[in-house]
Amino acid sequence: MKTINKILLLWLLPSLIFASGRYPSPLPTPSTEILNIETQKCNTSCLERLLEQGQVFSFIANFTQDNQNQTLLESLNALMSALDISQIPYFENSKKSFFNIALLFSRKDIGAYSASTTNVILSYLLHQNKPFNFEVFDSKSESAQDLQVAIDAIHSKGYRQIIAILTYNGANNLNTLKIQTPIFIPSVHSSQITTTPLPNIIYGGISYEEQIQELSRFNPQSKAASFYDSSYIGNQIHQSVLKYNSNIIYSTAFNLKDNSNFTKTARTLKPLLEHSRIFLNTPVINSSIVLSQLTYYSIATEGVYSTQINYSPTLLSITQPKDRKKMYIANSIQPLDDLLSEESKMLNADLEYDWINYATAFGIEYFYRKNTPSAKDYFKENIKDNQVQYKIEILSPINNRFVNSNASF
Repeated sequence: MKTINKILLLWLLPSLIFASGRYPSPLPTPSTEILNIETQKCNTSCLERLLEQGQVFSFIANFTQDNQNQTLLESLNALMSALDISQIPYFENSKKSFFNIALLFSRKDIGAYSASTTNVILSYLLHQNKPFNFEVFDSKSESAQDLQVAIDAIHSKGYRQIIAILTYNGANNLNTLKIQTPIFIPSVHSSQITTTPLPNIIYGGISYEEQIQELSRFNPQSKAASFYDSSYIGNQIHQSVLKYNSNIIYSTAFNLKDNSNFTKTARTLKPLLEHSRIFLNTPVINSSIVLSQLTYYSIATEGVYSTQINYSPTLLSITQPKDRKKMYIANSIQPLDDLLSEESKMLNADLEYDWINYATAFGIEYFYRKNTPSAKDYFKENIKDNQVQYKIEILSPINNRFVNSNASF
């Protein structure tokens, strides 16, 4: 994907934003440009004086590569944002974009996320309505060698901020490279890194262990059962279930392919599963099978508990309300600005239910506000020890939506 320059996309922005019936105007919004007509040069002290005197337009017009410093640059960015100024001589003369970001991934390893995370970043930057450069780099694989080659290519093009969509294997390989470039990895939690994490890498993955810990506070005295996926993540979740629940009486790695007779054998599990807490951490389709059989055989449970895996509108559409009657789901995705979410949807990027997309959007905002501290912050999460800290809420899938649970511990 070639470098995307926001200035060139300015004429396309109105059609993207106003494509929805919710925002009907087809006309582009007006923009402000500043021209410098002064003949005398203005040094750093001159800029500071103009700023102190409130002569903001003279300050902006006289801003150059030679007289600026970090404090003045931050003041400039804040004024441009507040005054909705799209272009100034400084950016024209320096040939620099307002914001530069690179996206790194191995397409063959992350599949569909190569498209959706690209769209997340693009929609966020378009929403900011400021010039930017954005380029995608495919590392071909997640080997340390291929990642190093890709990062060298990123550096050669002048990018010094990277969002990397990697599996836990790729993230661990990246951690061995000793790279100094700031990197944000939305798809991995810091607990999945097997060696000491580098200080320049920030992890945006959610903590399934913390979600299980919260869910395990429900009816802890009751026996428990665990249905989990056989993948790496599924096994990690199951280990967390075992860690926080000492009274597990039944567990199985469940998928429809290996459990094709489950609709017949579920009846034999009824005495075991009756009045138990069931931890159900399988993909939505498999979860729907388990839920339907619990209903079909009238297996009365203390509750069904799941992590972010089943926080999906698909669950609502392929299961019956009675299947989900006593189901509780841990969720770490918080509501976002409506316009930001809608613009992302127009580029097929889901920020409402897809946690990797949500974390990617957090990552792009993190870098963007480093560059422009005055930019609006849409995300409220904090970063501690290089890991994004997510709030965990317990939701119940009621009818056609997820609502805050009224259940008590």
